Amino acid sequence: MFYRSVVAPLLNHLDSEQMHTVARESLRLAEGWQLGHHAIHFSAGSRIVSPLLKVSFAGLTFENPVIVAAGWDKDGRSVRGLYEMGFGGVEIGSVLEYPQAGNPKPRQFMIGPGVALNSLGFNSAGMEVAARNLERYHSSPTVIPLGVNIGKNKEISEADAPRSFAAVARRLYNEASYFVINVSSPNTPGLRKLQDRGLLAAIVQEVFAAQDGCGVRKPTFVKIAPELTPEAVDEVITVALEEGLAGILATNTTNSADIKGKYGAGWRDRPGGLSGDDTQYRTLATERVRQIYRAAGDRLAVIGLGGVKDANTALEKILAGASAVQVMTAIRGEGPRVVTKINQGIINWMTENRISSLNEIVGNERELGETLLRP
Repeated sequence: MFYRSVVAPLLNHLDSEQMHTVARESLRLAEGWQLGHHAIHFSAGSRIVSPLLKVSFAGLTFENPVIVAAGWDKDGRSVRGLYEMGFGGVEIGSVLEYPQAGNPKPRQFMIGPGVALNSLGFNSAGMEVAARNLERYHSSPTVIPLGVNIGKNKEISEADAPRSFAAVARRLYNEASYFVINVSSPNTPGLRKLQDRGLLAAIVQEVFAAQDGCGVRKPTFVKIAPELTPEAVDEVITVALEEGLAGILATNTTNSADIKGKYGAGWRDRPGGLSGDDTQYRTLATERVRQIYRAAGDRLAVIGLGGVKDANTALEKILAGASAVQVMTAIRGEGPRVVTKINQGIINWMTENRISSLNEIVGNERELGETLLRP
């Protein structure tokens, strides 16, 4: 409560991207020395370890179901620090083949309590820098489940996109626990067209071919936009099943003018994607989770993101069909203890409802949905 009422409003008056950079680099420094580890635990709370929270899907196992979403750490600079905050896993990216500055600044804003708008434009140091950053963790005694979210540079053509995605997967193969093909950012012109069935299939095939050349295929997901029509989502599901993807991430940020416009007329037509604590956005993302789960069941794993900020919003996604959830904007909106609060809240809910495994309740909203307390 203190963070949301006092700290967050103060931070909102500062440059959002600059504050994010300071937070990320502070975490990078802290993870490298013992006193820094204590500082992380002091600010984020003690890591919660419980068999109730353990989840397994698509050949992956996480200590808890809350993963850092791609975008918080684009180049793999603070993976251990994020993990020590209590997350079950960390996803970095989007990582591109070549360095890219992104769109002109300012390009990241807090436009409402816990609500962000960004038009970063795939700013990335490139796959070579990301690989070097991740090599720092090879000596770590803790194996951190690491997702690598891959994208493409804006100047790379549609025809060359499959090769470029594959190049990143090949370069970071040894670092990744899983890969995510990002064809849904609203900030790269033409990127969302790659969600079309034929184009997406070509990308998946090239990414798998690159992995086959390195060894065993890693679980690979595709990340979709919340604005996809039900018919378009069905097309993505078909590609995922036909090509052997592990699952789908639902969803990326929204570029809905109506949703952005609620925060002021000036935001309505401003380029960029909205994320965070917006009920309309969260509902839209959850609907996509629900559709995928009902269509594919256990044949595809779903990772749900979009408006997750507490135990209830996390469980909402899980009951709709998500095997795990991701958080990014809520780290800023709710503060560094957000993951501890989510995990403790999930444990409390499971204990109250006599549930022994999160895997048992995935997609079980018809029976258990009414047990959630609506905000």
